[in-house]
Amino acid sequence: MRFSGSMQVPATPSETLRRLRDPVWLSRILPNLSSFEVTGEREFKAVFYLDLEEIAKVTGYLSRIRANMHFRYEDTGEDSVKVVGSGKVVGARIALSILVKVAPSVNGSVLDWEADTDLGIIQRLLGQEITRRVANRQIELLTSRLREELSTGIN
Repeated sequence: MRFSGSMQVPATPSETLRRLRDPVWLSRILPNLSSFEVTGEREFKAVFYLDLEEIAKVTGYLSRIRANMHFRYEDTGEDSVKVVGSGKVVGARIALSILVKVAPSVNGSVLDWEADTDLGIIQRLLGQEITRRVANRQIELLTSRLREELSTGIN
């Protein structure tokens, strides 16, 4: 499944890239994060929960599921950041790749991003529509936090 978008933030491109390349800073914006551990210079583990409220409305249970992921930064050039992850959700293998390209704008930076996901059996079990709604909700939470954090002073 592929997702993409664009957003403006007031931070400069260099500040935006510095923050996005810092896994500890990145952990502050990950939605529903349960645990986080830096495992190497450009690697980290994250456990977070995916909100399945849409399913819970229908079934009355299963309101969230746990994702246990290992991420690594990949080299992509001076103006972009790429994070690739793999892991498991309810025992099923999943993969995620996020590429963010950062360019200067009049008011700071423009972030053009794209994400590719391979949810395997999870997507087949939940169906395309529900999977896309769950993913879109996670994306909304992540981009909202990203915009908010890149609008605050340097920490």
